[in-house]
Amino acid sequence: MKNLTSRETQGVLVENRLDGPGKPGFAFRNPSSAIFYDWHAHSCHQITYARRGTTQIEGPDGHHLLPTAHAIWIPAGTRHRTMIRDLDGVSVYFDPAYFPHNQTDHIQTFPITTMLQEMLLHTVRWQPGSAEHDPIARSFFQTVGLLCMEQIQTKTTRLFTLPRAAHPSIVRAMEAALASPGQANLNLALRHAGMSERSFRRHFHEETGMTWQDWIVQARLFHAANLLAEGQRVTDVAAGVGYASLSAFAKAFTNLMGMSPVRFRNLQT
Repeated sequence: MKNLTSRETQGVLVENRLDGPGKPGFAFRNPSSAIFYDWHAHSCHQITYARRGTTQIEGPDGHHLLPTAHAIWIPAGTRHRTMIRDLDGVSVYFDPAYFPHNQTDHIQTFPITTMLQEMLLHTVRWQPGSAEHDPIARSFFQTVGLLCMEQIQTKTTRLFTLPRAAHPSIVRAMEAALASPGQANLNLALRHAGMSERSFRRHFHEETGMTWQDWIVQARLFHAANLLAEGQRVTDVAAGVGYASLSAFAKAFTNLMGMSPVRFRNLQT
């Protein structure tokens, strides 16, 4: 994976003309290679659709997974960093002045319809600066924006979000767990946090709205999605993220992703 520095990331933004508003919008295909963009923000709203591959985006409120056949919303001005793994998809950028005003103010992954998938892919016909005086482009981007907002605002139990914390002790435990989610457990978390189990559980829930057990299960499944997207075998992935039982892993993965690990892996190829 290629890790870009802050300066290199800013260079990519300028190269793709993301240092301006981009009236009313534009799009480009995402690089298929594995790239890790450093922290950055831009003045455009962003919607990235993943037709294949898996992407993780870290924002102010936590880690967000973008699995196959979903899209992710990143509001203008939101600092984030992005890890792309073999993504076949498109990123669409909207000038806020031309976008529906009832948008959500936080990063959110959402499912999209077949029609919306095709519309998002169609936006690549407009490069930066080519759509400003095109009435068809203005109408098209406005329609795409409205349809995306409709999907984002649809209630769903699968938000694909792993919350972050502000408490330094909880942060240390989280960072240690994310470095090796397959080996993470409560005792190790308590050791890194330097807290009693009772205090840790109480602070963890206050910070994230989740129990430690629910959080680490989701962290493991996020990691599993990345490994499956790389083409690794399901049995190897299950063991690598800490599951002794393949059936237990398959059940947990399906509950989160809405599809079996085998089908998820096959979609990547």
